Amino acid sequence: MRLADKVALVTGAGSGIGRAIACALAREGAAVAVNDIREDVASQVSEEIRAAGGRAMAVPADVADGRQVLKMFTRFLSVWNTLDVLVNNAGVLFMDAHVVENLEAAAAEVLTTGRARTALEATKTMEDATWRRTIAVHLDGTFHCTREALKVMEVRRAGKIINIASIAGTTGLAGAPDYSAAKAGIIGFTRSVAKEVAGLGIQVNAIAPGFIDTPLTQALPPKAKHLLTLQTPVGRFGTADEIAAVALYLASPESDFVIGQVISPNGGFDI
Repeated sequence: MRLADKVALVTGAGSGIGRAIACALAREGAAVAVNDIREDVASQVSEEIRAAGGRAMAVPADVADGRQVLKMFTRFLSVWNTLDVLVNNAGVLFMDAHVVENLEAAAAEVLTTGRARTALEATKTMEDATWRRTIAVHLDGTFHCTREALKVMEVRRAGKIINIASIAGTTGLAGAPDYSAAKAGIIGFTRSVAKEVAGLGIQVNAIAPGFIDTPLTQALPPKAKHLLTLQTPVGRFGTADEIAAVALYLASPESDFVIGQVISPNGGFDI
């Protein structure tokens, strides 16, 4: 029980990677505040953790809204009075139908001729609202939650902050300029805050997963998914549990000397 008597908050924990991380932390003894913008799924994951003998509470909030984040922290701190681990996982990925169609056509071209000639038309057709919402959830949300967490952790002079980035932030993801920019921003934010608080006993790191089998990637068209699988040397998408294992390491005492790093479990897609 590496996290016995610890308290963790995982954002976007209603499904996918966030859910897997919340469950993994709970199995190691942490009390887990399960955040999601959807109250029903946050409650469902919390109930699953409790049914397995763990401790959990649902704390629904839109992390893009700083006021909601403050209320969320006030709520779970009134119950557990501390925070040892923060996992900033909440995220969204928007792709208009025409971009998905173009992505599938481009993937088919690569598979048959080795080169894509179809324009994805993602950046030139993106609405301001889509760009701003993506940045708000990923980057603003990470900032809002980190700001509140440090108010607790700096006083205690201890804590772990784990930000979920993506290889989209290191290599770029065609068709998702907003998502790629947000994830790159998270990486820069991680390194900056890590240097700021390392002397206070707080470790800040990021995980930049490759392509993982989650609801987010299940929306990819078949040929595009097949092409990405072929481009991944291990020959498959990763699992949410494989990412949770990395998060568990970063949340544990074994990672105390790991500061400001970006760990990228990606099956060899980006080496």
